[in-house]
Amino acid sequence: MALSTRVALAILTAAVFAVLAGCGDTPHGYEARIRRTSYGIPHIEASDWGGLGFGEGYAQAEDHLCSIADQVVRVRGERARYFGRGESDRHLNSDITMRALAVRARAEAELASMPERFREWLRGFVAGYNSYLMETGVQDIPGWCRGEDWVQSITAEDLFAYQRMFIMTGSYLVDAIATAAPPDDNGVAQAVAYKPQPFNEPGLGSNGWGIGRDLSEAGQGMLLANPHYPWVGSNRFWEKHLAIPGELDVYGAHLVGIPGVAIGFNRGVAWTHTVSAGERTTLYELELSAGSSLKYRYGLEERELTPRLVKVQVLSEEGSTETVERNVYFSHYGPVLNFPDVGWSEERVLALRDANLDNEYSGLQWLEMNLAGSLDELIEAHARRQALPFVNTVAAGSDGRAWYADTASTPHLSPEAIKLWLARRAEGLTERLWRGAGIVLLDGGDSRFEWVDDAEARDPGVVPYRLMPQLERVDYVFNANDSFWLANSRQPIEGPYSPLHGEQRTARSLRTRNNDLTLSNRSPDRPAGEDGKLSLDEMLAAALSNRSLAAELFKPAVVAACRDRQRVEVDGRPIDLAEACETLDAWDGRFDIESRGAVLFREMMARYDRGDLVDRGKLFDGGFGADDPVGTPAVHDLDAEAARSNLAEAILLLQSRGIALDVPLGELQYADKAGKRIPIHGGTSTSEGLLNVVVNAGNATTLEPLARPRRIKGSRLLTEEGYPIGTGTSYLLGVEYRPEGPRAKAILTYSQSGDPASDHFADQTELFSRKQLRPVLFEESDIASDVQREYVVRGDR
Repeated sequence: MALSTRVALAILTAAVFAVLAGCGDTPHGYEARIRRTSYGIPHIEASDWGGLGFGEGYAQAEDHLCSIADQVVRVRGERARYFGRGESDRHLNSDITMRALAVRARAEAELASMPERFREWLRGFVAGYNSYLMETGVQDIPGWCRGEDWVQSITAEDLFAYQRMFIMTGSYLVDAIATAAPPDDNGVAQAVAYKPQPFNEPGLGSNGWGIGRDLSEAGQGMLLANPHYPWVGSNRFWEKHLAIPGELDVYGAHLVGIPGVAIGFNRGVAWTHTVSAGERTTLYELELSAGSSLKYRYGLEERELTPRLVKVQVLSEEGSTETVERNVYFSHYGPVLNFPDVGWSEERVLALRDANLDNEYSGLQWLEMNLAGSLDELIEAHARRQALPFVNTVAAGSDGRAWYADTASTPHLSPEAIKLWLARRAEGLTERLWRGAGIVLLDGGDSRFEWVDDAEARDPGVVPYRLMPQLERVDYVFNANDSFWLANSRQPIEGPYSPLHGEQRTARSLRTRNNDLTLSNRSPDRPAGEDGKLSLDEMLAAALSNRSLAAELFKPAVVAACRDRQRVEVDGRPIDLAEACETLDAWDGRFDIESRGAVLFREMMARYDRGDLVDRGKLFDGGFGADDPVGTPAVHDLDAEAARSNLAEAILLLQSRGIALDVPLGELQYADKAGKRIPIHGGTSTSEGLLNVVVNAGNATTLEPLARPRRIKGSRLLTEEGYPIGTGTSYLLGVEYRPEGPRAKAILTYSQSGDPASDHFADQTELFSRKQLRPVLFEESDIASDVQREYVVRGDR
């Protein structure tokens, strides 16, 4: 579209909006125009930030009010008040932790100091949400929360508290914080058996590609956004187009309950995020004083563990409400943890320090990224705010440059502390926590392990922007959840970066290797073709090729191993490998819906240890070489005996369930949309090496009723209901800048609405099943030609 045409359309749109605005009787209130195009995508326009927030809050409440209301109850610390203690005190522990960390109280104080534009935006969002709730009535709300007494109006402080809670690691360690208590009178440690989760959900990840002019067919920048996030409950993305004429015009998605765009584009720059491999926290081992489990050694002195009394209202089984009081303990680092297998003994306890505890600016940084007119302005927003919580950024500008950076909040340790920690992590509890869960454990009694304050950093103790790894290229940059080191195999990022940002010169995951092979046009598909340039459609086709790097590396050797000896014994039972061998040989090495052999390969590969999939072991006999990070480790002669044994066990598993060895993947792998099974393609990252990751992972942050079929004994992935998908490729977005402006395609895999009765509850899921992406409607002429519903919403300020 010519520039003059775009300007004319913008003027016409503004004039139409002004006329619509003039029709109302609230000239000083909130007002927004919402146009829903195909698949329920809202294009929201207002004349100011309050009105824009009002329109977004109203439209989002139409699609996901229950999820927002659920998270507000959570952040207020009121789940036990409405739902009782919960299984294993789940709700009680959540409330205790929210109140002990003072999440909402902190948010209230922090919001008051934010810029007025940001506060007006949040106030508008809340007013829009409340307006929809009032108009609809609790008894008529669509979705799972209809008629519930916990669905109430919310405040801007509630909304900001939810944003703050989302990025705080402590808010997800609710059991560890809420149950930490001194040893009993007999000196017995208080410990519980649960698995720590450094982030809020298992399986969170993403692929992000920034493509520069040298690899772009159009000669400008391109972006692929491919976050792997939950498909159900909270933490879902919601797609939107937001505009204030002359000030803002941005398209993309953010998580439900958070205004603005976290992944998206405007006319000058496109960006996405991936979960960083760096550290957001450090744990401190506190040596307790002899004779007192409430004091710990710090240098030559003693410090006290300070109790904070928390009171929570709890609904009893009889329907009455009682008050539960509990002390939560804090060191000068942060809350004390009842850490698995450690607990709180007479000798020691662990405490947490979180780099995002004081990070109130993440929402403001995303706002400034939305307003960035170029890649340089996007980079400036990172340097100014330094507020991204736990994600890398991959971006591409219309000028043809691509940029990667890990600017996530990271603890700042001195070189001396890093040297000491590297020595400590070779033994004892420090080694076990690092190797088992990637947790950094420091000596809490040694002041050398305090975080370093830097005047240029966002907050005391975090790494300043100048020390954060980044790379600019004109061919490509990417991230697939490994560390910053390999954003481009032609120019690894090396330097004196803290290992808390991630490891350098270490083996990469199969998915990272697959990403780089694809972008460098070295994969068998050669997605960029003979010209070595990617178009928008070629880029998206590569992301959904479902090509398994594990199959390319290991399938030939596995087939050779089973043909070499076709009968093995498992627990004294003879197993014939002949049919399985032929099934794998005939398989195309992809995880498409119709792929036969993918299920058998999956169950075989899932029997290998994680270490075997990354470096030398039963699969790779050639070790990793930092000078060839994508080609190594290599396969020359894998362990044939282990391959035959794992294949035989996979055969037994499938036969025990009555599943054919050559069953098409789509018969077992699906999305459950209100009882309707929609076949889903894709696979896992670790053992299959796919880009298009979909997995059966739960969502522990929501109270939305979710089906949780039981896992089959002997399988890490198969359930009694097959492979139901709960997490994975969620908001897939491709952007291509051209001289006439941005062109984009997208798919919200689980669809726009959370209401099973909505026409937009499963429509995009059906598209995703067929690998069909929608054209993004960004230009005014395209929007106007596809409007399915148009309405103006108004409310009092």
